[in-house]
Amino acid sequence: MGDSRVFRWSAGALAEEDWCDPHAGRVRVADSFLAVDGAVVALDDHLQRFGRSLGRVAPELDAEKFARDALALLPRAGRWFPRLEAIDYGDGTLLRFHLRPAPEPLTEVTLATSSHDPRTDPGTKGPDLLALGALRREFDCGEAILLDNGNIAEGAWSSILWWVDDRIHVVAGDIPRLDSVTERALRRHAAFIGAPVFETRATPDDLDGAEVWILSALHGIRVATEWRNGPSLHAEPGRVEYWRQQYVNQRTVLSTP
Repeated sequence: MGDSRVFRWSAGALAEEDWCDPHAGRVRVADSFLAVDGAVVALDDHLQRFGRSLGRVAPELDAEKFARDALALLPRAGRWFPRLEAIDYGDGTLLRFHLRPAPEPLTEVTLATSSHDPRTDPGTKGPDLLALGALRREFDCGEAILLDNGNIAEGAWSSILWWVDDRIHVVAGDIPRLDSVTERALRRHAAFIGAPVFETRATPDDLDGAEVWILSALHGIRVATEWRNGPSLHAEPGRVEYWRQQYVNQRTVLSTP
């Protein structure tokens, strides 16, 4: 599938970097999505989220044209996990596009509750990504769960959804967290089939006996098999397979560049 490539937005066009440190410069905004043979779930939601955040950081930059030109570079075959980002660069902001091969998706994950919250801007994806990623190493888990005043907020690089008595629950809307594109996609299907979604304030202990899903663009839905030093979890046979298929069914094929 090839190695990762990085492109810099310069003079209104993307140019490939011969060499760059992908970690250079403070990330202000970032967004990534999974493309499988040129098809993406909820691409417009990803691009709109990136554009809104970029508008707050560097409104002079043309997020729409940058994204359009980046998509033209995306191969229409294979599995890719491209990333749009804005970084601090000198006395301004630089846009970059990372074209990265995607690993195979994981279907299960082990959780742990983080003892601290490193987020400085919960509503923007980008500035806290490195600190959040470090939590998974710190707590030796597949995903660390962040709390807000004792209530579940989100995963370090994901959102969280759970089932109790065949009812879907997500984090209450007044708890600070990232607007999850994957969660939005699942909620769209829930609305389509008439399944209510309950926005809930819950502690980890409140999820004892629940079926817990961790949602992200890269992996889609992962079932939590263990919550270390936390609640006991349960998974209903066959449930996640149905929802994974409905999620995949929302992929839209990109036009040919």
